[in-house]
Order: sequence, then structure tokens, then C-alpha cells
Amino acid sequence: MPYKDEAVRKAKQKLYARKWYEGNRQEVIKKARKDRDRNRLQWVAYKSKQRCSHCRKKHPAIIDFHHVIKEGKRSVNYLAVRQRNIAEAIKEAEEKCIPLCSNCHRILHWDLTRKAMRKRRKKGGN
Repeated sequence: MPYKDEAVRKAKQKLYARKWYEGNRQEVIKKARKDRDRNRLQWVAYKSKQRCSHCRKKHPAIIDFHHVIKEGKRSVNYLAVRQRNIAEAIKEAEEKCIPLCSNCHRILHWDLTRKAMRKRRKKGGN
């Protein structure tokens, strides 16, 4: 029979969940590890297929994603690693980003920053 008092129901559910976890702790940990490893392999496999758009280097450890479409921008790595949403991360990368190696990505941002600074100086000088 369901509890009418919401606070009592929540307390009972919390107690049940804690007891269940204590009895199934190893299985929960094992499943979480398996899911994390599967996600990591999917993400590395996707990055392995990518090549830097500027220098053409190809290695999953150096590939970053630069957003060329800024509207609705979300971190691709955050989606893949923290939220474990590989499909959404791949969709975001393919729709709004270009793959760049770490060095080319830094150089691109350096150039963009310098260009914006020159524009501001020019505008302020008039």
C-alpha cells in the first residue's frame, strides 16, 4: 500500500535503496566500471577517425574540437566524459565543430584573440 505522507514515503525509499545497494554493491560497481570503459572506448574510437583540419595529424590524444558554430555551444568533451553521452557528443562535434590538433587549436585561438584586440584598438583609436 502506498504511503500517503510524502516524507514517510521518501524516508522508506531511501532506507530501501541503501539496503539494496549494500546487498548489491559489487554488482553496481562492476556495471559502472563496464559502462565507463565502453564509453571510453567509443569516444577514443571516434577521435581515432578524426584528423586535424590544418596539419592533418591523426591521433586520438591530440584531437580537440573547435566550435565554428557558436550558437547553442556545448563542450564536446564534457558531454562525452562527464555526462557519458557519447552519441550527443559526436552529434555536437559533427554539426558544429572542426577537429584540430592541440597545437593548431591553440594557435587558432591565439590568432583570433590577437585579431579581436587589434580590432578593439583600432575602434578605440578613432
